[in-house]
Amino acid sequence: MNNEQEPRQKQAAFWLDYGERLSTSIRYVEALAAVERAMALTPENAQVWYVRGTCKAMLARYNEALSDFEEALARDPLYVAAWDGKAWVLGIMGKKQEALNAVNRALELDPEYFEAQKRKKRLEVL
Repeated sequence: MNNEQEPRQKQAAFWLDYGERLSTSIRYVEALAAVERAMALTPENAQVWYVRGTCKAMLARYNEALSDFEEALARDPLYVAAWDGKAWVLGIMGKKQEALNAVNRALELDPEYFEAQKRKKRLEVL
C-alpha cells in the first residue's frame, strides 16, 4: 500500500466499523450512511458492499440489497457471508430455489457457517 492509499484505507476501515456498530444497534439508516462513506473511499472492498446490502435488507430495500450482495460476490466470489446474505434476501423475495442455490454455495465454501446452516433448514421447510 503506498503512502497516499494508507489514509484512505484507514478512513474506510473506520467508517465500515462504525457502520457495522450502528447496524448492530439497529440504527440502519445511520449505518447505511456510514457504510456509504466507506464505499466512497474503497469501492473495491467486497465487505463494504456486503455490509451495505445488509443495511438495505434491514430497511426492506431487497432489490438493492440483492444487487449489493451480488457486487460483493463479483469482487470476492469466495465471500461466504455474501452468499448467505444473497440467500437471505432471495428467500424474503420468495425465490426459494435461487435462495437454496446461494445458501448451498455458502455451505460448500464453509460447511460450518452457522447462519447458512440455519437458513438452509428454514428454506427447506418453505
